[in-house]
Amino acid sequence: MDRIVKECGICRAAGLELLWELPDLPFTERFGTFSPELAKGVDQSLLLCGTCGHVQLGKQISPETLYDATYSFRTGASGSATLGTAVFMEFLGRIAEGRRFRSALDIGGNDQFLARQLKAQADKVCVIDPVCADLDGKVVDGVRILGRFIETVDLAKDLDRPDLVICRHTLEHITDPNKVIAQTLSQCADDALFAFEIPCIEGLAEGLRFDAIFHQHLHYFDLPGLQRLVAGNGGRWIGHYYNQQGSCGGALLFAFTKASGSASANKSEAPRIDAPAKAEYLRKRIAMFQAQAGVSAGLLASMSAPVYGYGASLMLATLAYHLRTDFSGLDCILDDDPNKHGLGYANLPVKVKTTQKAQVPENSFFVITSLENTRPIYKRILDLKPRRILVPVPT
Repeated sequence: MDRIVKECGICRAAGLELLWELPDLPFTERFGTFSPELAKGVDQSLLLCGTCGHVQLGKQISPETLYDATYSFRTGASGSATLGTAVFMEFLGRIAEGRRFRSALDIGGNDQFLARQLKAQADKVCVIDPVCADLDGKVVDGVRILGRFIETVDLAKDLDRPDLVICRHTLEHITDPNKVIAQTLSQCADDALFAFEIPCIEGLAEGLRFDAIFHQHLHYFDLPGLQRLVAGNGGRWIGHYYNQQGSCGGALLFAFTKASGSASANKSEAPRIDAPAKAEYLRKRIAMFQAQAGVSAGLLASMSAPVYGYGASLMLATLAYHLRTDFSGLDCILDDDPNKHGLGYANLPVKVKTTQKAQVPENSFFVITSLENTRPIYKRILDLKPRRILVPVPT
């Protein structure tokens, strides 16, 4: 069931302030056969906590809707995600300092891409992810799979009590991050190491990547908010790293352990933030994004055929939303992945062709349709001798 948010996901305060209305916001990450019915979105909003400054969506769509059979994201199939995984593994290597683990857990590990890499430094590895429901209870390539929501699993009883917990780009999807952080800290081994990664709102706002506000990402964390979240649930912060080339404008990697001492003393160490100043800054950046999107929409509408998109992004629906188009005027969307040839979108009337099979004439117009990969795509388009290249949001 969908839920209207009435309190902060970090400090539980009720004073939530409206930052941005997003009426009829479409769903993302949906490849499939186009249907006008599926093109319909859901009214959404972006809120800020007046007490601690945490940013989150105003409506939480039911997980059954968000992660149904059409949900398409898989780590190993995403070029940007696999590059980000390499950065994460380097970060883990630094904080683990050669430690061997008894039981490693990957929360939200979908296709086990990262979990398989953990086998080199852990005796046992488990993935928990509801998108793996058809593999629940099975062992795949030496990785145990629990196809469930993390909140339904007792980590101390249902598996060997973890002493390493990995959580990449999952915490922002979770309804109640307080509950999950508290759960992992209480149910895992006393010497457990926790290594997480999230797309951070600092990078998103700096890069004007507000197309990356979408229904699956319920929370938009920054460093002070995460430090408050960890400290408030009995954790001890041990380090962090910004991957400025990470998804959604940039990612924040962070690590923590269980804290010693009283919970109240630990909470007192959490940083404070100027919530009104943060709200003013975000509103200004949103306005800049909207102005840029308006200019890009006008430029796209003025392009003469043939016009090609480049990059079959799972986020295409929100980019279309802000550009006020459905991309039906494109000849097609080009992509270098041969597995995407012939794909379409459930909520956009546009088809994907691979560059190996498409005949693209010189002096064509192009619009970059995968903002996660703007820089490499720009270089690829130059090889096709374009007339003009539209970058909807300069990054």
